[in-house]
Amino acid sequence: MDSYKADEAESMSQNIDEICSPMDTVGWASAGIYSFWDYYTKDVLYIGLASDLCVRFRQHNGLLPIDENACKVRQIQDYFSGHERLGYSILVQSPMSQPIVHRNESLYRKFLDCPKGMPIPNYAGEEGLEHIRQAEGQLIESYKQVVGEIPPWNKIGGDVFSRRYASESNYLYVVRAFSSGTADNYLVSRSTIRELAENATYEWFEVQLHGLRMMMLTMRMSFEEAVSTQKKLNPYFEAEWDRIVSTEYLKKRLVV
Repeated sequence: MDSYKADEAESMSQNIDEICSPMDTVGWASAGIYSFWDYYTKDVLYIGLASDLCVRFRQHNGLLPIDENACKVRQIQDYFSGHERLGYSILVQSPMSQPIVHRNESLYRKFLDCPKGMPIPNYAGEEGLEHIRQAEGQLIESYKQVVGEIPPWNKIGGDVFSRRYASESNYLYVVRAFSSGTADNYLVSRSTIRELAENATYEWFEVQLHGLRMMMLTMRMSFEEAVSTQKKLNPYFEAEWDRIVSTEYLKKRLVV
């Protein structure tokens, strides 16, 4: 989670790119779900997906040229005309799910010795993109089930097939967490986007916690069950967990 002022959009995009860059394997993949929300009322305004979160954020904020009908630049400008801060949150994926995007295509072609013009094998990235398409459909539909309509900045619902799997739990534990992160919700990072971009230790802790969160979401485990399972499956995790506990990172207060 994080929030920003209109004149902080450039620095926010750099922070997003620092932790979700398609150009390295540090942090998380560039593809994920994102949400804009009203900083003052905590109302979710928009839920979307992006193969490159940084690029999409820049398009929405008028920092990259794109047709106004293909982004939310007009809605964001209208919002800032009456509000100082806008909330922004992302639901991230492991770098193992990094897709091929415009910014990293040349790296993949060089690595795979694939001439320009030929299709590039993209099995891992395609799977990651499919996951976020499904997640977007579920989350938008869960918002509609609880609120009665889709978020105000969304024009249409998400993936039709995925809507059937939407539930109130999706809304309570994920959609609501986009704008109302609380200390007792272990799905929410203890640090803001900008804090993670500026503090390598916090980012490393959150990378360790990411695996636990995926267990919670996909295997319906409690946080405690996920910790126990990870200790059994990963012999290196116990030392990292001891670092997180000894620094009392999980007690850190999130200030957005």
